[in-house]
Amino acid sequence: MPFEGLLDSLAEALVVLDPALRILEWNVAMQRLTGVSRADAVGRNADAALPLFRDQALAPLVRRALAGETPGAIELSHTMRDDDREVRLEARCAPWRDGKGAIAGTVTILTDISDRQHRALLLRAMEAIGHSLTSSLDLNEVLDTIVGKALEVMAAESAVVVLGDATSREYRVMRAAGRLSQKYAAAGSIPMGGGPISRAVQEARTVTTRNILTDTSLWLAPARRADIEREGFKAVAAAPLAAEGRILGALVVHYWRERTFGAEEGAALAFLAEQAAIAIRNASRYEAEHGQATRIRALTDVNRRISSALELDGLLRTISESAAELTGARLASFWLADEKRRQLSFTSGSRAELVEEYSPRILSYEQGSVGWVASHRRALVVDDVLADARLVNRAWVERWGLRSFAGYPVLVGDELLAVMALANTEPLRFGADTQDLIDMFLAQAAIAIQNARVYREAQRRRDVAEVLARLARELTATLEVEPIAKLLARGAAELVNARAAGVYLVEPEDGSLRALAAYGADADIMQELVFKPGEGAVGRAVADHRIVITPDILSDPAIRLSAWVRERIRASGYRAVIGVPLLTHDRVIGAVGLGAEPGSTFSPEDVQALESLADQAALAFENARLYASARDSLVRLRETQAQLVQAAKMSALGQLVSGVAHELNNPLSVIVGYGQLLLARDVAPGVLRPIELMVSQADRMAKIVRNLLLFARQRPAERTTVNLNEVMEQTLALRVHQLSLSGIAVEKRFFRGLPPVLADPHQLEQVILNLLLNAEQAMLEAKTGGRIMVTTNVSRDGREVHAEVIDDGPGIAPDALPHIFEPFFTTKTVGSGTGLGLSVSYGIVEEHGGRLGVESRPGRTVFTLDLPVVMPASPPRETPTGSPKVITGDGRTALIVEDEPSVLDLIVTLLTQTGWRVEVATGGRKGLERVRSQRYDLIVSDIRMPEGGGEDFYRDAVALDAALTNRFIFITGDTANREAYSLLAEAGVPIIEKPFAPTLLLDAIRRVATSLTPSS
Repeated sequence: MPFEGLLDSLAEALVVLDPALRILEWNVAMQRLTGVSRADAVGRNADAALPLFRDQALAPLVRRALAGETPGAIELSHTMRDDDREVRLEARCAPWRDGKGAIAGTVTILTDISDRQHRALLLRAMEAIGHSLTSSLDLNEVLDTIVGKALEVMAAESAVVVLGDATSREYRVMRAAGRLSQKYAAAGSIPMGGGPISRAVQEARTVTTRNILTDTSLWLAPARRADIEREGFKAVAAAPLAAEGRILGALVVHYWRERTFGAEEGAALAFLAEQAAIAIRNASRYEAEHGQATRIRALTDVNRRISSALELDGLLRTISESAAELTGARLASFWLADEKRRQLSFTSGSRAELVEEYSPRILSYEQGSVGWVASHRRALVVDDVLADARLVNRAWVERWGLRSFAGYPVLVGDELLAVMALANTEPLRFGADTQDLIDMFLAQAAIAIQNARVYREAQRRRDVAEVLARLARELTATLEVEPIAKLLARGAAELVNARAAGVYLVEPEDGSLRALAAYGADADIMQELVFKPGEGAVGRAVADHRIVITPDILSDPAIRLSAWVRERIRASGYRAVIGVPLLTHDRVIGAVGLGAEPGSTFSPEDVQALESLADQAALAFENARLYASARDSLVRLRETQAQLVQAAKMSALGQLVSGVAHELNNPLSVIVGYGQLLLARDVAPGVLRPIELMVSQADRMAKIVRNLLLFARQRPAERTTVNLNEVMEQTLALRVHQLSLSGIAVEKRFFRGLPPVLADPHQLEQVILNLLLNAEQAMLEAKTGGRIMVTTNVSRDGREVHAEVIDDGPGIAPDALPHIFEPFFTTKTVGSGTGLGLSVSYGIVEEHGGRLGVESRPGRTVFTLDLPVVMPASPPRETPTGSPKVITGDGRTALIVEDEPSVLDLIVTLLTQTGWRVEVATGGRKGLERVRSQRYDLIVSDIRMPEGGGEDFYRDAVALDAALTNRFIFITGDTANREAYSLLAEAGVPIIEKPFAPTLLLDAIRRVATSLTPSS
């Protein structure tokens, strides 16, 4: 064009397009903005030369200019080709007219307004940060403002504030915002290295990189590089946080694309970092001063609480809570010291949920970090307890996310009173002022604990007197031996704070001492001990009529113990023992034995209190002896009552099982019904086998339901002639794979020509399965692998079939053998047996007129099964496998009353296929409404339905129309309602139990329909 020089003199980028959007002119400013020369641009389509013209906002402006309009300006984003820097452009379009005034194209002018926008954003950021400096001293609020404005001013995708100087090993992440993952932001720290952050801090200048992963001037540790690769960011800019000549950390922005940073962007980030450093310094100073004031107030409050509290447990809890508040630790706790035993007892803590879960509660001075503090009498700080060899309970530490420990001895002179332990999620660091406060706090706590000990001792004396008075009242208030023994055991243990106390009475037959009651941590061990005359501390006390005390019952040569008693005591936690005889006016009836932890002693006050308690208890026992006959009668009455309660529970269980069976019978009816309908049709051979399997497995499920009902005594067993060999083969097939996996071999020795027995085959399967499971579990608990032999035979007289299940397991203990068939008796470990399998099997065999027995010794257990032989009856006439003769329903109407949709659908299908007109109702009440409005030739109804039961429906329908008496057929899965079942059966109404075969229902319909004429 003739005025190219004029266009090139313009500061704004300009392009002229013809109506076809081909470039006619392209000035020098446009070349600088786009990086495309005039020669490469002129003549090309604008979309191809500059993707900016495809922008959804610019394209409409060009079209409007071509239409003769002069639209207003718009703003666009554009990425510079040479440095990938993003700029903001203002775009304006106007028509280009020729000499005749006709539109010959459009003129588009692009102006770079990035600096103007950037200055505006920077001004707003300065205003916002300045507002934070003057209006808020809350560090969190200041940090949120800084990262938010960094994202906005720098157009960044994420922003992070980190703290740390050039000497730090890592930088602590104070705040992160934007696109960074939760895992990255939550890591809490960034290791020092040669990246932008480290260089910005070390060199005290703004550092930028186009791509942090490819920049050769940077160095990243492998783990740090892997973190960045996982996050995916590329361009990074970091400016140091400098205040008062110190580098506090860095302000960092990230981009998930490569880009170059201009000088003005670096200056903007540096300004933001400078303002951020001032804000962080001011907020930190405020927090420090505020924290110091808080700590002084907390210490004052602690002193006030200590001076007003004397009860030790409550005091330690108060001190723990104050210590946690004072130091900022997540948990503060106290371990009381026992200098004589060199042990620490975990007593109280600031957080109950952490304290309750901790174990062990007692540590020696050689155990754990608190033991180290106790033995060395000086403070200990551990930054990472997971890496410390002294750690005692790793699972608890990891469970609560604790990492650091600080322990301080609580001393009065040279005496250690306790250890205060602090635990936190981060390293514990205290300044000099805080450490001085802690020292003052520990000194006050030491005085308070010492005072509380004095108070506790005085209170203990008072408590002993109160306990003796209370026990005297309680002992005289009952005339039963066992309650007296329990009161005595509990009272004795409480008096001297023993681990366990047992009350032993002399057996008249042999003079041995057996525990009648026990109390305390080792009560289970003390309860099972039996002492021969003169044996143990209690035996000596009875024999010598005096109190016997030993500091260590296992090493005292004056105390005689049998081997098994010694082993049981060795497994307990007590060693110091005292035996106090129970003396009446003419004889010794027993003794009280108390066990305390090793190193414990019984003071003269303890002995005197126990003696007084034993005298009162002996008198109560003597009075109770006179009441023995009445007590025995009461015990028998309670046993009878317990049996009645158990009977009621079993009745309720039967009702529950019956209800479950009813719910299962409905879907089983549908599976069996539709399965058999499919089998009656011509189906592809590939489909036939799956359908047959489906029907057979549904029949098997129906058998299981009937077994449940039999267990609940809701229906009789189905007995038929059974070959025991076949039953055992079928049962073995259920377990042989699992037995093989367990390394157990199975050997079979079956008698050929075994005569049949009259039995329910499924019940016999249950018996054999229980015997196999019993053998398998016994063998697996004792060793790996083994052998099970299963045999059958006939008795010499031919009247009984004999079977044996033999295993080479550990055998049954002689004391357990007589109880093996008792309900709920089991020799298995807790959780692996109910104690019902063998008792149920025993009952099944007895109901079949047979016998179930057992013989056992180590390495061989034999369960024997004997059943009476029966001569097989003449084989019944086989029912044809095809469908029975079907009476078509042409001209007849049937009503189906069923609340289960799937069963209802099955019955409707069966009837409609045979020509019946079918109407349905979902309950007895709706069914009766239909009977009132129309006569039916056939009514098929369920018995138990939520909207009106079948029994009431039948009674009301027959009352309305007597002709319906012989037109009802009932289907039901409810056998628990035996009254309704029996009433309908006595009335001659056909009843079909679910699940049913379609042929069975059609046969019943045929029998009902043969005598009917079509209804009107």
